[in-house]
Amino acid sequence: MKTQFKILFFVLLLSVAAAQPKLVPVTILHWNDFHAQNEPYTVTVKSRETGRDTSFTVAGTATLLGYLNKYRRESPNPVLLHAGDDFQGTPVSSLTYGRSQIELLNLLKPDAMTLGNHEFDYGSEKLRSYFPLAHFPILAANVYDTIRHELFAQATRIIKTGGVTIGVIGLTHPRLETIVIRDSLVGLVMLDIDSVATNHIRAFRQQGVDLIVAVTHMGLRSDSLLAMNHPEIDVIVSGHDHVPLFTPKRVNRTIIVQAGRWGRYVGKLDLQVDTTEDSVYSFAGRLIETRTSDITPDLMAEREVERLVGDLRAAMEEVIGELKTPWVRSPERRRSESNIGSWQTDAMRAYAKTDIAIQNSTGIRTGLEAGPIKVGDIWRMNPFGNYFVVFEVDEKTLRSMLEFQSSVSTQEWCQVGGVRYTFDSRKLAGQKVQSVEVGGKSIEEGKIYTVVTNNYVTSNIPAHFGIDPKGLKFRMLPAMDRDVFIDAVRQQKVISSFTDGRILDLGAIR
Repeated sequence: MKTQFKILFFVLLLSVAAAQPKLVPVTILHWNDFHAQNEPYTVTVKSRETGRDTSFTVAGTATLLGYLNKYRRESPNPVLLHAGDDFQGTPVSSLTYGRSQIELLNLLKPDAMTLGNHEFDYGSEKLRSYFPLAHFPILAANVYDTIRHELFAQATRIIKTGGVTIGVIGLTHPRLETIVIRDSLVGLVMLDIDSVATNHIRAFRQQGVDLIVAVTHMGLRSDSLLAMNHPEIDVIVSGHDHVPLFTPKRVNRTIIVQAGRWGRYVGKLDLQVDTTEDSVYSFAGRLIETRTSDITPDLMAEREVERLVGDLRAAMEEVIGELKTPWVRSPERRRSESNIGSWQTDAMRAYAKTDIAIQNSTGIRTGLEAGPIKVGDIWRMNPFGNYFVVFEVDEKTLRSMLEFQSSVSTQEWCQVGGVRYTFDSRKLAGQKVQSVEVGGKSIEEGKIYTVVTNNYVTSNIPAHFGIDPKGLKFRMLPAMDRDVFIDAVRQQKVISSFTDGRILDLGAIR
């Protein structure tokens, strides 16, 4: 009897032991949408206690690396993940075609980075030429090269740390062809996200992966759909829409994190991974503001940034004019006129000598406070190096373009010059536009109007205006967009910019 009891007790002990999770701590340090902000910049916030504005400096590559190194040292099993868009945003990235960012990322040493849409801005072949220079894995499981008949970049990476096997898959924006100039994507096609995810999740399980992480550059809405369709994904490190998630978002069992933009925050996600169940037992996530005053910057990174940008600084600091009123990129209602958009389209129309000018709102990357206007300010506002393109449309096509604009998302929303129109967002599609004027006169039936815009917009005309570009004849102008704006500032010298009601939504008037 005693022997049977001992056997039963031993079996129970084994069962309890088997049921106990084997927990291993893993810390994911993450950032996204750095946009070549290699030098510290100033942010201003209003104090909750005093109501006064407080300014301080944040980020820059050396500061960011200081924070990454601090938490890399303090975490038992750190993993560094970058969710894309390190290219584009400052002159050094444009002038080196992104190579500066690869060289600096080699110092940061992410364990994996997914490709963002702006990594393709200088062309896919230029981007591909950097892959051998990168000392870190660059991932994009859903971009396929039809010319070489292979994936454009590495799809996944397996990371082993502290007894945990982590499967990382990189996913790039599924509508890449609508947000990148098509000439930069020759031969590339996007694979179906769900099929790609399903195949790699299956492969991860066969490889004994304990934790599945998707590093994505798709935006939170697409990430939420990914989490709903693939609950096997434990963590999504998100990028693209510049959202600082101060606490992680949970969709079913998937944890989604994103760290804003420009390196202002480092994301820190602490996980307890149950390797017996291949799942996350518990987690805690937060964003750490990268204030320069609270960390010692990495000296090697500081020297490398100075080497890259030092020669450019004097040229970028040249004062070319004075701004009396702030240029505001994002008004309260994003689908509306902005004063910087109105100023730019007026400058475009004067340069191209056309009836109408159109500038995509997202092509204007930042605003500017009142004060001196420097060459570098214009570079930061318009970093893409686009060229202007002229084409003609008749009255019917113009009205159709504006009708389509009245229903587009903020991604395709455009600023205009030379044309004024009112629309009613409450009405059905096809019935929104109420009035259109060009040059102060109502549009005339059958009349032909000249339009200037940039080559990004013309490469994506269906997405912006819902018309077929095949019947249009495009003429590219010689000057780069930012050069035109720099010349316009030099000529005007003192600038006051206001919205003037050229775009009016009757449905938003209360």
